[in-house]
Amino acid sequence: MSAETATTLTPSPVQWRARLRGIIPAITLVASRGGGIAVQFLVQVVVGALAGAAGLGVLQLFTSWSCLLGETLARGQPARAMRVVAVNYSEGNGDWIKTDLQRAAGRILRAAAGLAVLAAIAFVVGRDLLTNGGLADYGKIAMAVVIAAPLFALLRLGSEALKGANAPLAAITLENLVMPGIILLVCAVCWLTDQPVPTVILLAAGLAGFAATSLWLWIALDRRLNLLPGQGDAPRFLPPRDDCDLRALWANSVLGIAFLHLPFLVLPWYSGPAEIGVYAVAHKLVNIITMLLLLMASVFGPLFARAAAEGDREELRALLWRTQWLSSVVFFPMMLVLLLAGGPLSGLFSLPGDTLQPYLLVLAAGHCVNAATGLSGVLLNMAGGAGLELKTLLGSILFAVLLAPLIGPAHGALGLACLFSGSLAGKNLASYAAARYYLRKSTGDRS
Repeated sequence: MSAETATTLTPSPVQWRARLRGIIPAITLVASRGGGIAVQFLVQVVVGALAGAAGLGVLQLFTSWSCLLGETLARGQPARAMRVVAVNYSEGNGDWIKTDLQRAAGRILRAAAGLAVLAAIAFVVGRDLLTNGGLADYGKIAMAVVIAAPLFALLRLGSEALKGANAPLAAITLENLVMPGIILLVCAVCWLTDQPVPTVILLAAGLAGFAATSLWLWIALDRRLNLLPGQGDAPRFLPPRDDCDLRALWANSVLGIAFLHLPFLVLPWYSGPAEIGVYAVAHKLVNIITMLLLLMASVFGPLFARAAAEGDREELRALLWRTQWLSSVVFFPMMLVLLLAGGPLSGLFSLPGDTLQPYLLVLAAGHCVNAATGLSGVLLNMAGGAGLELKTLLGSILFAVLLAPLIGPAHGALGLACLFSGSLAGKNLASYAAARYYLRKSTGDRS
């Protein structure tokens, strides 16, 4: 090998610095998400110590139902915002983006006003039922959810728009750290003043967390949009019409959250608390890895939207392939480490014997397919194929719900874990096939 060839193959200091600058944003995103996961686990530990299992249950119900109802109120506007902002931000259409986001926020607030009227009627009719001793806590949770849902919807709108404006790190950091930080602060004050942490305090902390996160996200977004020159070229939309699949985006968002929480909606009907506890631990451990994979959606979502706006199907194929190999590189080594650590982890969480290992193996199998197929669903949502993604999601949910009554009584929590893992794998395979079909159909390429 000649000296010139060796010099060419060996990166120079300038090239090394350029490569490091290229990976620093990815490392920072992972660190932000990792910190968020750590803080969320700390919240579980602290709330459990101060408020017991009941406090953890209250917080979980409040968070789950606020997210589900909030996504319903959002009416698909957050996913639409990422697509539209990603395309128009690069062209300097700051004033138009602000106007469009204000219009989207107005739609959410009008839906929230309708919800408030219905909730007020429901509370008046069921006041006696919701104020007796047995259901008092559920009444408080329901009232808090009605207030939190529009806050969560606005939070999602601001977060997705901020990601579309090339600021995924700010969006993810605020989403992950603000609410847990406020809950920990409230718990610390209660502990220092030797006060209990009743349901009302936990719900107030959760509401404050949603409100603060939403406000902070919108401030960060406004500052970023103010850096644009104002009005650039004419506003651009995704063909054939920007809102052509808004209902599908809306349904995908709502059903996606329902699919995420489906195991814990079905398991109590067929399994005891001990089995559900083991499943929950395995689910949280595997989600540590899968949540890291979701970081890529914040980065690749805008890239998909821009490539679709340009009609560049080859770029969409290349981006999808990149998400597949990046997901695999992240997931498979980390999952192997987690599986090898199954025994010690059972002891750490005070689980009997090796009960955790089978659940880890089952859930890992389903998520392996998730990693191997990349961000197929995100591509469909961002490129105008949300209707296809909706069909795959509906089919997977129906598959799991219809088979649960047959598998649950006979095989318990582990059998249901196999069902949910299989439905997840099937959903991701269907999304990948749908994405490939959508790209071939758009170009007439049958290869």
